[in-house]
Formats: sequence, structure tokens, C-alpha cells
Amino acid sequence: MKILYVTSAFLPDSRGGTELHAFYLAREMQRLGHEVLVFSRCGDGSRPDYDRDKIEVDGIWVQRLNYNFQDATSFEWIYKNSNVDHHFSQLLQEYQPDLVHVHHLTCLSTGILQVTKDQDVPLVMTLHDFWMVCPRGQRIDTKLNICSTIDRVKCHKCLAELWPHFFPDVSSAGQSGLIPDLSTEAPESLKAWDAHILEVLNLCDLLICPSEFHRQKMLEFDLPAARMEALPHGLDRDLLERSRDPQAPLRRIGFIGSVIPSKGVQLLIEAFNLLDDSDLELNIYGEAPNFHGDVGYLKRLKELAGVEARVNFIGAYDQNELATILEGIDVLVVPSLWWESFCLTIREGLLSGCAVVAADHGPMREALADGKDGLLFEPANSEDLARKLKILLGDRDLLARMRNRGHVVKGIERCAVETTDLYRCALTTAGKPPSLLDAVLPAIEAVSVEEDSPEFPVTVFIPTYNGGETFKRVIAGVFSQTTSFPYEVLIIDSGSTDGTLDVIAEYNVRLIKIPSREFNHGLTRNLAVREAKGKIVALLTHDAVPYDDTWLENLVSNFDDPEVAGAYCHQLPRDDCNPFQLDRLRGWTKADGERVIKQIETRSEYEALPPMERYLKIAFDDVASCVRKSTMGKIPFERRQFGEDVAWGKQAILSGYKIVMDPRSVVVHSHNNSIWYEFKRVYLDHQNLHDLVGMHLVQRFSDVFRFTLTGTKHLGGIIRRSPISLMSKIGWWAKVPFYSFGQNLGQYLGARSIIENKKGVWGWIDTRLKKGV
Repeated sequence: MKILYVTSAFLPDSRGGTELHAFYLAREMQRLGHEVLVFSRCGDGSRPDYDRDKIEVDGIWVQRLNYNFQDATSFEWIYKNSNVDHHFSQLLQEYQPDLVHVHHLTCLSTGILQVTKDQDVPLVMTLHDFWMVCPRGQRIDTKLNICSTIDRVKCHKCLAELWPHFFPDVSSAGQSGLIPDLSTEAPESLKAWDAHILEVLNLCDLLICPSEFHRQKMLEFDLPAARMEALPHGLDRDLLERSRDPQAPLRRIGFIGSVIPSKGVQLLIEAFNLLDDSDLELNIYGEAPNFHGDVGYLKRLKELAGVEARVNFIGAYDQNELATILEGIDVLVVPSLWWESFCLTIREGLLSGCAVVAADHGPMREALADGKDGLLFEPANSEDLARKLKILLGDRDLLARMRNRGHVVKGIERCAVETTDLYRCALTTAGKPPSLLDAVLPAIEAVSVEEDSPEFPVTVFIPTYNGGETFKRVIAGVFSQTTSFPYEVLIIDSGSTDGTLDVIAEYNVRLIKIPSREFNHGLTRNLAVREAKGKIVALLTHDAVPYDDTWLENLVSNFDDPEVAGAYCHQLPRDDCNPFQLDRLRGWTKADGERVIKQIETRSEYEALPPMERYLKIAFDDVASCVRKSTMGKIPFERRQFGEDVAWGKQAILSGYKIVMDPRSVVVHSHNNSIWYEFKRVYLDHQNLHDLVGMHLVQRFSDVFRFTLTGTKHLGGIIRRSPISLMSKIGWWAKVPFYSFGQNLGQYLGARSIIENKKGVWGWIDTRLKKGV
């Protein structure tokens, strides 16, 4: 597919967060087989306005339009420029893209959106900040207060300071009686801005916001909720991901970014001045540009810092130096006064292994998972920021846990796959065939299991928490494997108190301990993969017992094929498995059939499948599985309460990798959960299945009762044929209607809650049903 990206600036002219995201996304889209051209503005004073040139940036062609506002005579020129529209229209006719993705329009023209739809081209726009509703871009006034509501009278006063030549003096307005009193009534120019912006935004086939908080704030305006999606950006993980010594002392606090008032650098210096530790130093990296006419900010910061040498103003840096800079910081502070919309800096700090402390604004809270991956302080409160820094200084265990959290950061590979999904939605909305997105998926770079001849080619990972007697059989089974390669055993325990740690001590394993609140199915596995010495990592649970001594050898043998990203096992039920679970596991028996190798060549091949077949194509079960470490570096597990393995399977398949279901590799694993627990599990399962593949099996509430009757009949037959006593059968028969009802109600509610975006009563239901699963 031919994609045209539009952005107000691009590399090498500018390297801000929007430009870097557009660059990495364009590069990854090209890797996935699409053709990308970038249209951007540059501001070369030596060239005439509207002069066009074309350059290449790391394999991406960029069509630049030079513009320095030489003809700007009114506020309208800030956002609507017919000359820019004309040049863009010419480019559309020349390039003939299949889709236009707009990243930013400041210094260009919002008419680009109208021109795109006039030529019947599908249109996607990412709202990287608030510029489309706030001409200053950040919803923050001249006194650095957040504009929690949009008041155009207040906006006029604010903009009059920025562009006095475009707006009349508020103090004298209305005195003559010939013009409105602008101290109480918004000017026509801002009313025209509002009307125009809403008109062009509603032309977009899809709007993307980089956080759910930003999406909710943009939905305060009359924008189509059904066509607005929250999709956090992805980063090139290879550039910054580092591992730190978790026990290293805290000595260097850092700030990275533009040194401007809205970034809150003054707040950080005030907090640093409250820290009574002469060994600490604060390093501030970044250029201090003209901020809406304020050229004295850096001088004021230096005066605030005082004459002590503990605060260092390093100045501008090259993006290529970022990894080295971050390695020299122990704690990265992000003290922004405005809401932000995504916060790239937080993710860069996490990837580099820094502990991160950030203002508790919505997108930053999302970036740090409500404080699980960093500390949050009350926005604009330097005393609270100082308190949080003192906590890190005094709690070495907390500091260690806050370091090396890079495994939670989304990679650009996953982001590109998710963006492609949204492009498909935009094409459908625009009435274009989704097959336009079709491209042969890229060849996978060959990676040998024996690459670099590691000490242990394979790592077996087991997460433990009060594993009990079953865990004894698990670890004994792991150490009894017969393999043609050496392997290590890595265990992460999240607070066992039942003797599990005593069992572990009997074996030669590497043990990492984390608090129970730190455990997450996907993220803990990411941590294990990162810590693993092996190039191949077998993932097991503390209650999945290897069936024989060939379990590991068979599973790892699948990775002789360099295109295999993951392989998973068959699971046999335990001897005490109840009839309901036996029915679910039916067919998962030793050596039934051949290996199933799952892969696709094109996206359209996958999209053409019905939901159930899509699910079977991406199904992956990390209860007993194996993954390639290099692939996990690009596509780690997501932070999910449930279903992280299937979500990973989708990303792997859509990135061109293979997934193998290997019946030769078998574990014994099952649970005898309560009917209530199984109901909640099915609820979460079908939330994921609707989200991932659009599955919606029980579509109406009335179907719950109809399918309950069918299920009751089926399960009754299962129990009748079970080799258990008559009294046991009677007991299970009594439970059948309730179990069947719970299974069908869970399917209905799970899918429906996603369709309703968990709003209203659906949010209330979700809060209660996701607890304890």
C-alpha cells in the first residue's frame, strides 16, 4: 500500500516526539512491505516560501515545503493556507496514495484534511497534542495553569499576548461600542476557528490519540467517539534498552527535553533544593528555545539553582547521544505542568533502566501503570516531588524495583501492527477495499539457537507463588529432562510463604524475588526473558508438570526453523480433574496428530478468516511454551490481566513469524475452579477474544438462556459417560445448569462490555468481575 504521512516537521530539521514517532513508524511500515512518502514543512530563511524539494532520510523519501509565514496577515493564516493546500493537492495527484496519515498540521494548513477527502483518499489523523483545539497546543495559559475547560474569552486574552498583531487589545475593546466587548465575548476569529476545526476533524475516517486520557479530553468536543481510538506509540527498543545494577546508589537526578516553562523544570529545581544530600547532582539536558516570546527562562532557572555546582545545565544534545546520557542518570524526573498526551521521555527512561518519577497527569499515569512502573507526584507541587525523591533515596528495595522496567515499553514493531489494524478500519469507513493493505510479510532474519555459543543455549523459567506439592513434581520434572544441550533454570518468586522457597533451595537454580504486587503474567515473563542467559526460553507455570523427560528437547527442536517465534505444548488433565474441565481439555492428549505450524503470508489472508479461525491462527498458550529471546525483544508480552499469550500470538503472526503447536511436548495441567471463578474467567476471555479477533458468539441476552439449555444437555451427557460413582454424577448434574449459564453469560457480558467501551453499567460490571482472576 502507498501511504502518505503529513507532519509539520521531520528529520533532520526537527527531532521532537512527533517527528521521531512518524519516522520510526514510517520505517517499520516500509519493513512490512508498504511504500511511504512524507510531506513536511521546513523553515529555511534562505529559500522562498512554497519552494519544494525532496530528500531521503534513512531510506524514507521526504517531500518538503518551505514556509516562513511571509504572507501571514491574519490569525486564519495560522491554520488555513490555500497555497499550502494547492501544493498538497498537487502532491496527492502525483503520488496517488492509498491512504493519508496526518501527524501534525501546525505551520501547514488544516485544509489538507479537506483536500484529502475531496480527492476521495482514506484519511487518518493522530492528535499528538491539543493543537486542533488550542492554538498554543498544550491547553496551558501564560501563567502555566492548565485550561481544564476551553473558554474562548480566556483564549483570546492568552493569544493576544502571543500574537498581538492578530488580536485587538482586550482592555480597549468594546469601549467604542462598534465592536463586541472581548473581555466577555469571544471574537469572531476564534468562533470561526472552532467551526472550521470541527468540520475538518469530522472528515477524518479515523482519529488516533496516543493515550486514553487524551482521547477522553478530545471527546469533550463534538467529535465521533466511534472513529477515535487510543493507541500509544511504540519505540525502537534496540536504541535505548539497557540493564542497570539494581543496587547501585542514587546519585544523579536528570531531566531531558525542551527546557521550557510548561515542562516544569523550575519545579524540579525547587524540589532538588529541598533535598539535603550534598552527594546528589541534578543534570538538565536540553535546549532552552524561545517559548512564545519568553527568552529569559534559562536565566531564571540558573538564578533559582544558585551558585552551587550541584545543578548542571548541559544544554542541547544530539539524539544519537541519548542512550549515553540516560546511562548517566539514576532517576529521571518528568515534571511537566501540562497534561502531555503520551510522554515519550518516560518510556525512554524506562527502556534505559532509570527509575522514573513523573507528575501525576493522566497520560503519565498511564505510562507508569498507575505507579507500578515509577513514582507519581502531585502536579505542580515541588514539595511532593521532593518527598517522592526522598522516598527513593531512603528505600533501596523500592529503588531496585523501579529500575530496569523497560520490558513494559511497547516496541515499534507491535505499534506498526496495531496501526495497520486501524488503517484497515479507516479503509472500511472510507468505502475502500481492505485488501489495499495487503503486502507480503517480511522475511524473518535467521537467528541460530547456538548463536554466540552461550553458556546455556536454553533457559527454563518458572514463576512461583505458594506452589505446594505440585511444584515439587514440576521442578523435579524439569531437572530430569534428557536434552542434547545444557540449560539453566530461572525462577521468579512473588512472595511464597508455604515452603516453596525451601524446595527451590534444593536445586541449582537462579532465583529472583519480587513482591506479590509486582507480579503480572505478561510482564513477569518479559522480565524472565530479559534475565535469561539462553537464546531460547521455555516458559512454564508452577503447576504444569512435564509429562516425560523429552518435553524440553521436543519443544526446543522447533526453533531450528529461524522463522519460529514461539511453540507451545499439549496439556493433559490431572487425575483429579473435574468433568467440566475434562470436557474443555478434550483432545489435548499426548501425540494426537502432527505439529501445527501457523503462519500467514499476507494480512488479507488473515483478515479473510472468520473470527474463530483467526483465533485458532493466533492461539498461543504460555502455560507451557517456548519463545525466542530475540523476537521477544521486539514483541514482548503486553501488560494484561488475562490473555497476554493470545495477544502476543497475534502480534507474532501478523509480523510474519511462525507459531508451532507441538503435540510431542506434553505437560500435565488443569484446575478445579469454582463455577463463579470460571464465569469470571470466561468473561475476561471473551473480552480479549472480541478485542483481538472480533469474536461475539453470544450476541443477545436471550441467547444466554437458549445456549444454556444446549450446554446443559451437552454437559449432562459428559457426566453420564464419566467414570465416576453415581453419587458423584448426581452432584455434578446438580451443578450443570449453573455452570452452563455462567459460561454463556460470561461470553455475552465479556464481548458486550468491549462493544460498550466499559461505559456506565458495563464499567461497574467490569470492575467487579475482573477481581481475583
